[in-house]
Amino acid sequence: MQHTIEHLKAADLGCLEPSILELRLGELIRSYSRECTLDLAESVVRHLEALALHPENASNRDQQSALSGFVSHWRWLAEQHRRGVGQNALAA
Repeated sequence: MQHTIEHLKAADLGCLEPSILELRLGELIRSYSRECTLDLAESVVRHLEALALHPENASNRDQQSALSGFVSHWRWLAEQHRRGVGQNALAA
């Protein structure tokens, strides 16, 4: 299942309910804590973006603010992988 989640496109994620996106996010973040990879970080970003864009969440400013912060953090993590920052530095 992890492999499937990692490769879902943003358009596919837009069809999912927020509760499903949240469950998948939990799984992805747990996976990332065991195996810090670019693919997992990018998948977290896509899931967070889909959650933020979902109509049920679009009007909730507090949730949008929190999701925006999470997206920024996970984009930063993904960028660190692209730049080749060592795994030990990311885990710290």
